[in-house]
Amino acid sequence: MAKIISFDIWDTIIKRKCHPEEVKLHTANYIILKYENKLKDKYKNIYEILKERDKIEEKECKKNKEKGSDDECRILDVFKLLQKEIMQEEIPDISEELLKEEIEQEKRVIYLNPQILPIFEKYKDLKKYCISDFYMGEEQLKELFDYLKLPVKIEKIYSSADYLLNKRTGNLYKKAQEEIGVTSKDHIHVGDNQFSDIEVANKLGIETIKMNKTEFVFLPEVGREFHFDLSKIKKEAKTKEEKLFNSGVDLAPLIYFFGYSVVEYAIKNKIDKVYYQTREGETFIKIHELIKENNPFGLNLPECDIIEVSRMATFSASLKEFTISNLLRLWSQYREQSMKALFKTLAINIEDYKEYMEKYDIDIEEKILCPWFDLKVQSLAQDEEFLKKINKELAKKREELLEYFEKSKGIINDSKPIFTVDIGWRGTIQDNLAYIFTNKKIGGYYLTLYDFYNLQPKNTYKISFIDDKTVRDNEVANMITLLEWIYNPGTGSVTGYKNAKAIRKAKEEEKQIVNEYIKPLQEGMFEGAKVINEYMKYHPYEANETKSYVYKILKNIKEKPSKELIEAYYSMVFNDTFGTDQYLKKDDKLSKIDRLNIFKCRNILRNEPWKEAFITYNNIEYMNILTNAKKTLRKIIGRN
Repeated sequence: MAKIISFDIWDTIIKRKCHPEEVKLHTANYIILKYENKLKDKYKNIYEILKERDKIEEKECKKNKEKGSDDECRILDVFKLLQKEIMQEEIPDISEELLKEEIEQEKRVIYLNPQILPIFEKYKDLKKYCISDFYMGEEQLKELFDYLKLPVKIEKIYSSADYLLNKRTGNLYKKAQEEIGVTSKDHIHVGDNQFSDIEVANKLGIETIKMNKTEFVFLPEVGREFHFDLSKIKKEAKTKEEKLFNSGVDLAPLIYFFGYSVVEYAIKNKIDKVYYQTREGETFIKIHELIKENNPFGLNLPECDIIEVSRMATFSASLKEFTISNLLRLWSQYREQSMKALFKTLAINIEDYKEYMEKYDIDIEEKILCPWFDLKVQSLAQDEEFLKKINKELAKKREELLEYFEKSKGIINDSKPIFTVDIGWRGTIQDNLAYIFTNKKIGGYYLTLYDFYNLQPKNTYKISFIDDKTVRDNEVANMITLLEWIYNPGTGSVTGYKNAKAIRKAKEEEKQIVNEYIKPLQEGMFEGAKVINEYMKYHPYEANETKSYVYKILKNIKEKPSKELIEAYYSMVFNDTFGTDQYLKKDDKLSKIDRLNIFKCRNILRNEPWKEAFITYNNIEYMNILTNAKKTLRKIIGRN
């Protein structure tokens, strides 16, 4: 009768939720996140680091075999050589740090194989050992067992890393039997590898038990596919809310991967805190909070907070004085504007300045083309009495904003930089803050950015997640209002500050529609984001790798939008007071008669940015046939 039973470890006692190489890939990602600025350019890529590590392991195994051992290696030796190869300069030894992080990642991905429990029970009276071919030693493997709270006592772990002997040659079995004091006839071995655990052991006369091996698909290269399954959290789609929820699930990668890229950037650049700008930032920050709660990165993550800002609330505060040159920052974007719209944008009551408007015969309702050239406006901007009054109001708005930032957020005009996040599209709020906090370096991270209307303040920098110009111009540009709408929290826009608090304004109709259409959509996004985040814990990717996936989703949304998403899009109504003094509201559906009017539909489509949505919303799919026929005809006759 056998006296001992030994176990392989991986896929026998312990299973992983990912491919073994993905644990190494996590370590490669950790190196980049923490030491990117010290790496050689070639190795600022997780796959290149992984390939170099595997190459070093192979060389170390070969070297040890030439010295008389088996072809095995030790992980600390590998990490020391890897560091020497990938770093552009000599830094203190980080091999122990990398080993510690890899052990922590192993803890995240491992679980006890339930199929081993009956075997433990069957052989409960035998002493138990482990014999494993692995680059970590007994000390590290025991730490993993302790983490899993292994329900049996393992007398000793024989790891190939400790002895530089392995099971493939049979030498590690022999070494274990020699130290334990048993022969093969007294020995049972359990493992999953057909060759090293079964065939080699059998040749030595050891009785064996075969375990099932888990296979994972893994390609160590940029562009490897995602395998998370969002369909499993979708609802029955019987109600409007359930249908919207399911559409939100499909949109989850858009918000998650943007949030993931923000956090990754902050880690790499040692940013302590990320400030999310209202309104969309109130939605984006939930992804940051999700990632903090269930960290896929393995490093300490930056804190996050909301700053309540808007173009209106920050623009007037950013103006040191009312001058034509300062207002050009606004007029470069709104080349035609009435005085009423200007004062709305400044959040100043124009009724208090009526006498000056009358003095210079300015009709406050009249839209003025290129106001900076208008003689009446120029005269107004030179009126000392008017300037004294309005500049006092601007100064007060600046003081109120500074009070809010200092007392509510602990932000003052010192040299400590701040990092903000918003949806885009030109980073105007960030520019305004830069004119207010002149001593600070102010960073901004955006979903995407378009060409700037104004010269950028010297104390700013901006990063765009969607940086492919084709995607930006062909997909995002047509759906800008949709992208703003789906992230709308329904809390209204900031119009100013008082007593260190932000003043918010939301149209009641806007709040109702957000609750009806957008909240169910966002619930789907957040539930989908949880699924993706759990996946990312075990399958490391760099943020840049996620972009092509996001681009495909954007293209699909634009060309084949779901009916639920279109209904949400055409339900929108929100404040767009800045620059225009308007509330944005989508038009009603076409009448039955208008739908049959080809010429009217064609003319409307010419000015409609998101044509596919308009066609589906109004049930005029025949326009697609006509448009495609027209394109085909042009190709035939050679016209573009």
